[in-house]
Amino acid sequence: MNAAVVDNGGVHVVEAAVCPLCGASGRVRYGQLRDRSWGAPGTWSFRECVACSHLWLDPCPIAEEIGRPYASYYTHGVERRSPLKGNGFWTRCRRGVLDSYGYRGLAHDSTERFLGQAMRFVPPVWEECEETVHSVPGPPRGLLLDIGCGDGYFLRIMRDLGWTVQGLEPDPKAAAFARAYGLDIIQSPIERASLPSNAFDVITTSHVIEHVLEPVTFLSVARRALRPDGLLYVFTPNAESWGHAMFGPSWYPLEPPRHLHIFRPRNLVACAERAGLQVVDVRTTGRLHLFFDASVSIHKTGQYRFDDPTIHASVFDRLFRVTENLLVHVHPYAGEEIVMRCTNAARG
Repeated sequence: MNAAVVDNGGVHVVEAAVCPLCGASGRVRYGQLRDRSWGAPGTWSFRECVACSHLWLDPCPIAEEIGRPYASYYTHGVERRSPLKGNGFWTRCRRGVLDSYGYRGLAHDSTERFLGQAMRFVPPVWEECEETVHSVPGPPRGLLLDIGCGDGYFLRIMRDLGWTVQGLEPDPKAAAFARAYGLDIIQSPIERASLPSNAFDVITTSHVIEHVLEPVTFLSVARRALRPDGLLYVFTPNAESWGHAMFGPSWYPLEPPRHLHIFRPRNLVACAERAGLQVVDVRTTGRLHLFFDASVSIHKTGQYRFDDPTIHASVFDRLFRVTENLLVHVHPYAGEEIVMRCTNAARG
């Protein structure tokens, strides 16, 4: 960026008036936004591209300041128990679904196996259970890297299921918490990470790409680390969702100033292709946890503090997710979350 660096409430930023994906001009879609959850300083807006409709944060923190809004972020070690341990009804459903999803032997008994088969006919429940493994089917088949692994919660689940796991996390507090569980964590931004080439069978990155300055560079580094027959799974909020249309500037996944990009499916696919990846499929889901409750709170009070990722959703939140999961069968890109699966086009 050649723009002048200025102060925005104590954060050094640059103006970002043109689309970071295609270079076209952008109009202000939402202005005068502040951090609604973690008290980061500054006043922000989101611009929308007149050509490709991409949404991005303006002004944009400079690279050295990207970490500042995460000082009290929830990845800093809220204890969470495994969702596959226990004897509650939903835990038993989860084990049964994942047993059907390729993780054979996970179901404890015939009742759990029956529940797993039955949930095929209840797509919202199936998708919530599938989210436990970030849509990665079994059986475990090698080395899995989670980019932006936070406190290592997902890696602990996958390790218990039989994967060999490694994590990449730029935040030192989150990385230290993950290492306390015996996890192999590379502490580095992906753009500067020393990842081995052609090494990983599966790479996952859940709600990370919206936080990075250069999404194409991010995906290019992941591609180089992926084996020729490996798969990359990318998850990110969806600007075309029903929830975004309903809540507008109060939509929780905007999350200024941590979210630098809000993708539409076609724009995320374009970034993947520019990075040399081949997109296998792209879809949306309604399974984004607590977004409805958070958006309602932001609309009413201007705030939503997400201190505890284990907090239970309200009945209304659950009903919205069920309805949206049904809606995507009519409007495939109406879900809150984009799920993109890619392979390595250059070597595959």
